[in-house]
Amino acid sequence: MKYLVTGGCSFTSHERVNIHRGESEFLKDEKQFWYYTHWIQDIKPELNVYNMGNPGSGNLLIARSVLYKLKQLIKQGISGDEISAIVEWSNFHRKSYFIPKHKFVSFPFEEHKNYANDYTNEKKYPSENGYWVTMATPDMSKSSFEQLNPEAFKFNQQYLKVLYSDEERFIEWLEYFDYLIKFCELYKIKLKCFFMHNPFSPQYHYGMSPKFYRTGEEMFKGLIEDREIPNTWHEDRDKIISRFTWGKHLFDDIDWDKYCWFFEEQNLHKNGGILEWGIRNQIPSTLDNFVPLYQEYHQYGTYENFIKNMYEGNCSEWGHISSENYKKFTEEVILKWEMFN
Repeated sequence: MKYLVTGGCSFTSHERVNIHRGESEFLKDEKQFWYYTHWIQDIKPELNVYNMGNPGSGNLLIARSVLYKLKQLIKQGISGDEISAIVEWSNFHRKSYFIPKHKFVSFPFEEHKNYANDYTNEKKYPSENGYWVTMATPDMSKSSFEQLNPEAFKFNQQYLKVLYSDEERFIEWLEYFDYLIKFCELYKIKLKCFFMHNPFSPQYHYGMSPKFYRTGEEMFKGLIEDREIPNTWHEDRDKIISRFTWGKHLFDDIDWDKYCWFFEEQNLHKNGGILEWGIRNQIPSTLDNFVPLYQEYHQYGTYENFIKNMYEGNCSEWGHISSENYKKFTEEVILKWEMFN
């Protein structure tokens, strides 16, 4: 392997690819926002790593961006057996809308930049040929999108009410996943995927963690002391696909064990992702070495200040895995995959 293409959502990149940074410029990110891609490039400087990650991206955009870069490398005459790809899948609930140039009156790029994805590099400037507006969750009522674009917000909420279904989103993701697999097999490109979190469990709502803590004390005990995650040990694959019967043929076509890494812990969790792994394997915080679970906790600066803010209800129970914990994940999980050996 000489070339590595990575793709994902905000669990792969804090900045927007080919909008805020180029595909190979991610090591310029602040250390607080280093993820697995950063640590791979840092540990393996001999590799040419292209980070196609983009915050808010759903699985279709993730697949599109990875395929775009893989095709570029193949067109440059690079042999597929010198290329590998790592995909951090988001959740299948997310949706994006393509905004062509003639729609910029309603969707000006600069105003919508915090919801944008324009992963292409064949352009003079971002949005030259259009861009994608990303909807991180089907229900956008808790975001700033309502104030940014009330008409589009209303349309998306109506779509959620009238036509949206988990099964349709699931089917589309499997179709793109299958296409990505077939492309990699055709060109002998090694492919491995992992997940933002458990993508299958019915306990999760729109892909978010099902746990809710009533107080800061409960959150500290649950997340930091007890390292709580949902128990999905008895949720087997037949139970998963029984909710999405139309897509069963697509689900069965994918070799999940070959192409995916899942976090599993005996009698506790199956089909987990980086969030569940991070909670269960977090680097402990101490007074001398403040290493929070989530990158969002870095703002508190010290362990004492972090505990104070969590007890006062200023912390979320859901966040992005911190740089220190992602380094551990990279060393203990990713670098042991076949593509690195």
